[in-house]
Formats: sequence, C-alpha cells, structure tokens
Amino acid sequence: MTAHTQLSLPEKMALGGMTLALFLGAGNIIFPPLVGMQAGANTFNAGVGFIITAVLFPALAIISLAINGGDIGELTKPLGKFPGAIFIGVCFLTLGVLFGTPRTATISFEAIAGGVGVTLTQKIIFSAAFFGLAGAILAKPGKLLEIVGFFLSPVKIGALIFIGVCAWLHPIGEMTAATTAYQTRAFDTGFINGYQTLDVISALCFGAIITHTLKQRGITHARGIFTHSAAAAFIAAAGLALIYICYLSMGSHSPALGATNGMQIMSVYVEAVFGLYGRVLLAAIITLACLVTAIGLTTGTARYFSQISGASYRLLVTLSLIISAALAVLGLNALTEMAVPVLCAIYPAALVVVALGIVRRWVEVPTNLYQVLFYSALSVGILSLFVKM
Repeated sequence: MTAHTQLSLPEKMALGGMTLALFLGAGNIIFPPLVGMQAGANTFNAGVGFIITAVLFPALAIISLAINGGDIGELTKPLGKFPGAIFIGVCFLTLGVLFGTPRTATISFEAIAGGVGVTLTQKIIFSAAFFGLAGAILAKPGKLLEIVGFFLSPVKIGALIFIGVCAWLHPIGEMTAATTAYQTRAFDTGFINGYQTLDVISALCFGAIITHTLKQRGITHARGIFTHSAAAAFIAAAGLALIYICYLSMGSHSPALGATNGMQIMSVYVEAVFGLYGRVLLAAIITLACLVTAIGLTTGTARYFSQISGASYRLLVTLSLIISAALAVLGLNALTEMAVPVLCAIYPAALVVVALGIVRRWVEVPTNLYQVLFYSALSVGILSLFVKM
C-alpha cells in the first residue's frame, strides 16, 4: 500500500462506527438519562451544555491528536519529556487499568445481576470471563477494525439507537420538575456534568487507536491521517449527539420511582416498555458497550506504555487484563472513590492540552505560555478538590 491509499466508503463508516463504539461505554449511556431527569423542563438548555462537553470537546480532542500525527507525546512536548510523560501516564493509568477498564466489567455484572444476591465468587468468575473474552479479541490486533468496526459497533449502536428512539417516541411519564441546580443554571450544570463522561481524556487514548488503525490500512501521509480522523470524529460526534438527545428525553419523562442514577432510569423505562425481555436486552447492550470500551482502553494503554518503555505490547495487554480483572472485584463504588479525585484534578489540564494542540498548528505558542496555561489549569483542577471537601 502507498501513503496515498484511501479508505473505501464502507471502511470510512466502519472507522467512524468503531470510534463511536469506543466512546460509548456504560458511563456515556447512563449519564444523559440522569441529567434529563434532574433537568426536567429545562432539559433543552442542560442538554446543550452537556453535548458541548460530552460531544464537541472529545471530537476536537481526536482532531487535535490527528493534527499532531497521532502522537500524544507531541501534544505535551512543550512541557518537557519527563513532565509530559508523567501527565500522559497518569491519564492512561486512570482511564485504563486503575479505573476505566475495571469499571467496564463491574457495570456489566451489575446490569446482569441487578445487584441482588451476588457473591464474591460470582464476581470473580464474571470478571475472569469478561476480560478473557476481551483478551481473545485483542489477540488479533490487526483485525480490530473488522471485529469492532464491522461487527460489534453496528450491533451495539443499533440497539442503543433503537431504545433511544423508542424513548423519544414513547415516553412513559410526564415531564419531570427541574431540581434546584437546574432551575437557574441548567446550561452550566449540564456543561459541568458532561465532564463525567471523561471522553476528552478517553479521546487521547482512542485517537491513537484511530491513527494506528489508519496506518495499518496504508494511510501514512499526515494529510490522510488528519482527513480520515476528522471524518471519524464527525461520524462519532453525530452518533453521540443523537443518542444523548434521545436519552436526555428518556430521563426528562421518567417518573421519579426512587431512581438515583442513569442505570436505574434506563431499567425502569426498558422494563416498563419491554418487560423481562427488555431487561435482558439492556443487560446485553450494557455488557457489549463495556466490552468494546474495555478493548479500546486496554489496547490504547498498552500501546502507549509499550512505545515509551520498549516492553512487549502483548505482555502489557496481558498484565492490564489481569490487573483489571482483579480490581473489578472491588466494585463500582470503591473504584469511583479511588479514581474521581485524580480525574477531577487532571481534566482541566487535558482540555488545555487539546486546545493548544489545535492552536499550535497555525499559531506559534511560546513554551513558557504553554506551561503557564497547563499548570494553571492543573492547579484549578487540584484546588477544586479542596473546595468540594
């Protein structure tokens, strides 16, 4: 293949579908219904804010990475080799083996078991089976586009859109009343809650996967990588926006039956409309969504640490899967308590890295200014933890 090889239309759509599927983890599915339920009559304003941070910013992150040749190190180069490596390493470890990847198995298990009468042995068996399946798919890295893009993505995305459209066309209740936070600051609150998807940081991982996949397909020229990555980002953004709009509507019309999170809202809706079969369908969708996300996080993290350390990619994948399987047994609450402080601290800095990665393409940003902006954002993130405490 030459550097000017072009993807066919089906391949472009598959790449966009793979990108969308990688983003659509369980967290992305359960947050929009919760925002909708809490915003109620002010869902439109809250939804606009949510979509900006949960759709627009992640798409820009993919484009920023593509502009810089898919090299995350290039984005943080002005920080210096050591500080940049530490920041990226923290992002990847938090998103991957320490939190994001274990969470995929935990949420899948809860969706299937319903949190009733579960035992430690059941958790261990499920976690081992879940990551064993992920490992089987990752054993064929050259087939990632075919497996995720051509098969898993259409199944998962199609099912999620089906439920979302049903919720849009067939609401099960009247519009809920806005909670206090959404009564006067709907846009701002929705904007901030969009951070909970963590997709800007995820995009730094997934963007590298897109670039690697393109290179495997013979797209090695910088312009080709940028063009195809931007197209994938656009397709993924359009799909995310559609799904979020539908699930925001689901939440805004969900009766308050004691639901405290998006998973419970979805369960109430699906069981009300589809009965027992609906619950089985929901569990299957959540598990599939989490499996695809686990694959993306594992391969992205392993590839990055393989590049900077020289360690075997396959060895790092294996270690990541084993550690993730062990941590998943701790449960969702424990994992969240461990990871949220780190995520809150690094998210503003990640936004600055993404924005400057785009700006530096056309405008020279002095190294000192880059560092001031980065460390200021990092300080804001760290200080926000003390304010919440």
